[in-house]
Order: sequence, then structure tokens, then C-alpha cells
Amino acid sequence: MLPRILCAVLALPAALAAAPPNVDWKSLKTSRGDGLPDFSFAGYHASNGPLPSTNRAATTSLSPASGDQTKRIQDALNKVFSGGGGVVALAAGDYELSAGLTIPKNTSLRGAGPGKTILLPTDGSKTTVTMGTKVSDPKPGTAVAITDKYVPVGAIEITVKSASGFKVGQSVYVQRAVTDKWVRANGMDDLVRDGKPQTWLKPGDLVQQPRTITAISGSAITLSIPLTDTLNADYMSPQLVPFTPPTADSEMGLESLSITLSPSCSGRIITDHSCKGSALMILPWSTNSYARSISLTGFNNAVNINPNASQITLQSVSIHRDHATDNGAGYAADIGISGYQVLVVHSGTKGDSDAKSFPIVTQGLTPGPNAVVGHFAQQADMQIQPHAHWAHGLLVDNSTATTTLINRGTAGSGHGWAINSGVAWNVVGDWEVQSPPLGTNWGVGMRGSKDKETNGSVVAEGKEVSPVSLFEQQLSERGAA
Repeated sequence: MLPRILCAVLALPAALAAAPPNVDWKSLKTSRGDGLPDFSFAGYHASNGPLPSTNRAATTSLSPASGDQTKRIQDALNKVFSGGGGVVALAAGDYELSAGLTIPKNTSLRGAGPGKTILLPTDGSKTTVTMGTKVSDPKPGTAVAITDKYVPVGAIEITVKSASGFKVGQSVYVQRAVTDKWVRANGMDDLVRDGKPQTWLKPGDLVQQPRTITAISGSAITLSIPLTDTLNADYMSPQLVPFTPPTADSEMGLESLSITLSPSCSGRIITDHSCKGSALMILPWSTNSYARSISLTGFNNAVNINPNASQITLQSVSIHRDHATDNGAGYAADIGISGYQVLVVHSGTKGDSDAKSFPIVTQGLTPGPNAVVGHFAQQADMQIQPHAHWAHGLLVDNSTATTTLINRGTAGSGHGWAINSGVAWNVVGDWEVQSPPLGTNWGVGMRGSKDKETNGSVVAEGKEVSPVSLFEQQLSERGAA
């Protein structure tokens, strides 16, 4: 369960205020049955419970000291991990770091509050805090054909040629390989930039949706989370593929502190390798971990959540851009999401008057569900934007930042259609929602200025709708709120 995410603000007495139109999210469907994804599974432990208490007792406490504190803090983290896990508490003060810290599993690093406990890294080429350890990707098992002609977004059951090799509790990929026919149907086969052809996705690239089997009845298999991408046998040959996830690091936390990089890398051209480090990186296959109440200053790319990291919550993460932006090679991303079941809540970006960035991006083929709830942005240019190559299942819920769910065309390396089954809900900022030929993106209760290129599925334009938060509503209906 989560604390209340959004609070109603009444500009008029209740008797005078018009009730917002009610939108039943379950009723929003295309002619082929594609609905809105269920985003309530995003977050730490799939948002089935709260984050760990902020008041739990510290296992080890450290006070500020002069000089480089990297080894001292890392030794404390390692000792707590070796003892079974717990909290390393840093008292208020400054902690200089010459290198990065790694938070082991079952261990949290906690300060006395943002602006009170301050980590001071000095090398922008290194990531300041890493969660998880490197593990090898699993080897997939034998693929079995999915025999349904069409499986819409929101479906939780699929039919396979034979279910004999599967079992309840097994991890699986619902996957399909990109085909030439599908690329052409989406209008992505003729991208040209500066006279050179670009490749959006290659035939054979895998579009995957990681799930767990919850029930088997004959050849029908029920999945743990509804699908966030369609399966269409006219354009692809979908499969169900078993796999065994590697032993994953989990229960890692970072909270109640600031990280300030000096000299600042904020705004530097993104090709500058001396500034390639992040404030926080969550490694592949890390799971059930969180960052809460942290303030990050001076980074170009502040938070990086790697592929296959899952069930991650970022709560009250504030990112500060303290220099003008050199966008000669494009814009940096404050929070980059390549994992799934990621929840970013009550977070945002504040920048100088000439600062520009993508507050949140998803990367190529990022699977859903992922959710961004109550996000703010305050700077010259700011777009929450799926970035490239058919990510699927992203919710932007009650954001003040510009939100664009679009075809990026020849931008970057030929990013093309960057998102399918994206949903923008009660967004106050400017917006643009486009739908690919073989997919659907949604805008519901959009109140900012609309871009003229919008052609997606738009409901109740210009009005706040009820429920105020789609994420909270879905969480409540699932019984997890």
C-alpha cells in the first residue's frame, strides 16, 4: 500500500464547483479490444505494500569526517550486509567521495534529510551510488507458439500450442520477433536522415513482456500482469518462452540525503565522457528496491534504471540542473527507464532559466507497466517522452511537464515510434499524443496546450477527469491501496 499520492485542491466551495466528468478506464477500448494497461503493478513489491519505515533503527551510524569518505562508507555498507542487512545511517554533514558506492542487497543508506546529509562526489565520470551487482542474463528455454489470432493490450490470458512444458510460478517472456511486414505497416521502413537510411528496428529484434504464470487450464495460460503490447498474428509469430531469472539483489534503499556533484556536469554536452556518470544506477535484474527523499544536483543523467531491473520505486526524488544546457548532441535525461514495473512518484526537475532536459525517458523496447505519478518540472524546456523504438505501457499521471507520446521519426538514430499503449492522464502541461498504425496511445483529461500533430485517442480534452489519479484508482480496484 502507498500513502495518498494526490490531494484534491478545491478552488471553489464544493457546492459551486462542477464535478469533473467520470471516466471508467476499463471502458476505454479500441475496436479490436485494446484497452488501457493496468499500471498498478509498478513499484516496490508491485505496490502491494509500503516502502520500509523511515524510522527503522540504524544498524551502523557514521558522522562526518575530513577527507575522502568513500572507503569508510563502503566498509560500513559491506559490514551491515555481511551481518544480514540493515541501515547505514549518515549523520548531518558533508561526505566527500572520490569514487562510487555500491549498496549491497538487504541494505539501505540513509541520511538525516536532503540538504542535511550531503554526499559530495568529485568525479563526474563515475556513478555515485550503484544498486545491485552484475549478473549474467538467463538462457531462455524452449519457445512455444501462442495460437491466438489477436491478443489485445490488457489481456491476462493467452493460448499456447502446448502447455505441457510450463508450470505455475514460472517466469516467462511473452515475446515476438520484429518482422519486415510489421515495420512497413508502422511506416518505419523508409527513415532517411541527412541522405542516409536509418534503421528503426531490425527483423528478429525481440519485443518481450516478462511475466509469471499464475494458472494453467488446458492450453490456456493466465499471466501475473495484463499485457502492455498487442500480439497480432497477421504481422508476427508470438511465443511464450520460459526462463529462470538470475539470483537477483533486492531490498536496497537510498534515502534522505543530497548528492551534489562538483564540478557540475549539469548541462554539459552529452558526448562528454568526463560527465557520463549518474547519481544513481540500478543494475540489471535488481528488484524490489527504492530511492526516497533524495536531492540530486550537478548531474547530466541523474538516475539510470537498467534493463530487467524491476519493481523499483523512486519517491520524492528532486533533480536540480544548475547550469545552462549545451544541446549540441541532444538533451540529457534526468531519469532513464529501461526496466519494468518502475514507479516514479512525487518527483521532478528544477532547472536554471536556460536549463533543458528530458525529465523522464523510456529507452528502446522497454516493457511495461511503468508509471510516473505527480511529476513536476520547472525549467526552460522539459519533456517527459518515451525516447525510442517501441517501448510499451507507460503512464504519465498528473504531471506539470510537457508530455509527448509520439513518433520521433528520424530523431537520434531513427527512434521512430517510441511508445505503444502509453497513457497520459490528467496532465496539466503541454502535450502531444500520437498513435502508431498498429497501436494506440491515450490522452485523458489533458488540460495543457495540444500540439497540432496529435492524432491519438483523446478523451475529455480540456477537463480534469475523475478519478483524479488512474494509478491510485487501479491500485484501489486491485485491492492493494
